[in-house]
Amino acid sequence: MRTRQAYLVFVAVLLIFGNTEIFAQISNSGVKLFLDRNAVLYVQGNYKHDAGEVLNNGTITVLGDWKSNDKVFQDASVGTVVMNSVASNLSGTATFPNLVFKGNGTYQLNGKFDARLSLDIDDSIILLFLPEGLRLLNSNPLSLTRKEGYISSLSIDASFVRFMDNDEDYLYPMGVSDLRRFVVLKPKDANTNQMAVSFIAKDPNSEGFSRLSKTKSVGEINDAYYHKIKRMGGTSPFDVTFLMPSSEKFTGLAAWVRNIHWDRMISTNTVKSGSGAAYMAQAMLHKNANLPLGSEVPFALAQITNASPLEFYNAFSPDGDGRNDTWEIKNIDAFPDNDLKIFDRSGNLVYRMNSYNSTKYWDGKNVSSGTYIYILRVKIDGKDEHFKGSITMVKN
Repeated sequence: MRTRQAYLVFVAVLLIFGNTEIFAQISNSGVKLFLDRNAVLYVQGNYKHDAGEVLNNGTITVLGDWKSNDKVFQDASVGTVVMNSVASNLSGTATFPNLVFKGNGTYQLNGKFDARLSLDIDDSIILLFLPEGLRLLNSNPLSLTRKEGYISSLSIDASFVRFMDNDEDYLYPMGVSDLRRFVVLKPKDANTNQMAVSFIAKDPNSEGFSRLSKTKSVGEINDAYYHKIKRMGGTSPFDVTFLMPSSEKFTGLAAWVRNIHWDRMISTNTVKSGSGAAYMAQAMLHKNANLPLGSEVPFALAQITNASPLEFYNAFSPDGDGRNDTWEIKNIDAFPDNDLKIFDRSGNLVYRMNSYNSTKYWDGKNVSSGTYIYILRVKIDGKDEHFKGSITMVKN
């Protein structure tokens, strides 16, 4: 092993083959650095990268801060960068091949950083300050590993992004020191998606999401924290699971919708046997979440007051103006085992649909203006429920 513990400014090419090089700190101003697969570059202080490129097929361990003002790693790199410190700061931008935050240190990311192949947060605390502050580009659900580590959003827009092309669970280990509230996103197909998650350990009121602005089905809303989920790319439907301890007092879920109020989201709670950590003992599942492209959707735990998860609109006007053109049953998508019949006032069947949902809403084109009667059978929590009411349709 060769050891050099002096401050080094690169002015040429550095090649490391199958051995260990130790430096007090490194400032790269334009050199091309190559590490083969058995090589180790050990930086006892800070690593600063102003220019040049690194082909890293070995291991770079940094005990201090990281600062990169230009592209660092060649795309062909398959090696690892290990950040190993009690506390360090990463600033600028970089795409690491494999990125490890070692031990139980605290790492502040004052920039935007990508892990291309894998991300290991071990027992560390990762503090994000920017939107998309940390992205995991590998779409393998297992490309993220951890022990007790977690990721914190230190600003309301700071987020962790994962790329996806699988219909498996993708973990987002979000939280703060005394409040870990992880999220699991599961695409319903294997198409390409990118999703960002933020965890804000504040009262939603403080960020403009008033807990007093809510629909009648929502009671008390959690004032300690909330999540935001943003679709960065893709069109796949998603199930969202919020993990929490069994002691959590809130049993329901609400989302900030139409940028005006909190509304009930259909969810089911289950106890996770053998989950290990107490903060993951309970799972709240919300199926078929409405996550429009480019929109941040805030979610908060809440108490739900309305016994029925369905809400029926009593009127619509199919005049083609893009508003109220179809007859909606709110939340029906969460209950696909259903059968809908609609009759005119003489008792004639004018419409019937199995598995009524938002893609098949009745548009009333086959009848004239008037009042109609609906009868809906729907299976909720394993039991058949029946609903009956009237609909007023007005055609201009």
